[in-house]
Amino acid sequence: MQRDRPNRRKLVLLVAAVAVTGTAGTIATALTPVLAAQHPLLLIILDARNRELILARHVAAVPFVLVGTLRRVLTDPLYWLLGWWYGDRAIRWLEREAGGGAFVRLTERFFSKAAYPMVFLFPGAVVCALAGATGMPFLAFLAVNVLGTITAVLALRFSSDVLAAPVDAVLDFFNDHLVATTAVTVTLVAVSVLLSRRQNGTEMPSVEELESGLGDADEPALRETGGRPEARARAELDDED
Repeated sequence: MQRDRPNRRKLVLLVAAVAVTGTAGTIATALTPVLAAQHPLLLIILDARNRELILARHVAAVPFVLVGTLRRVLTDPLYWLLGWWYGDRAIRWLEREAGGGAFVRLTERFFSKAAYPMVFLFPGAVVCALAGATGMPFLAFLAVNVLGTITAVLALRFSSDVLAAPVDAVLDFFNDHLVATTAVTVTLVAVSVLLSRRQNGTEMPSVEELESGLGDADEPALRETGGRPEARARAELDDED
């Protein structure tokens, strides 16, 4: 099926949304001690990775699950769109950006055999882009993605209760040394961002870099084969011959 290439405005909105959520995550990491100790709900609004959810164990169950789920799935449809619009080129671009070719190829191999379980269990950027690139219907993708995310959030809630004593010890340490621990995390995050920008120019890609990296999207390289990237595999075999 021929897919329309997105106009520049759509691409700008996608990049802006990813940049905003990425920036929110960076802020959450930098301010983890003060947010975890005194504003745990704000912490998981900004970022709901595993460590933030475990540290936010004192948030009431209903907002914990609702906020944690919404925050974790927020960018997944964006990567699905990237894959839907650009096909295999999106996967290759993510591979270059992540610098993890072996990991991406391993993810593709598992995805080709178990697309829906991968979306349920490991809905990262590459998996979500693969779902779009291989033609997984959006509503099916979203349903499996949300169900898997709710399951993960509930599991982390249970884990935080099991680990209540050590987690509370960490929160008490943060609270007792709020200025010092926050200064350390802010410094570490600042250094990490500066090193990343020195190596890669910017932490997030510009629209121009994205368009250049993805190239012409008139013919998506991944066909809709129930999650199997057969077109790219055939192309690679042809190249080897």
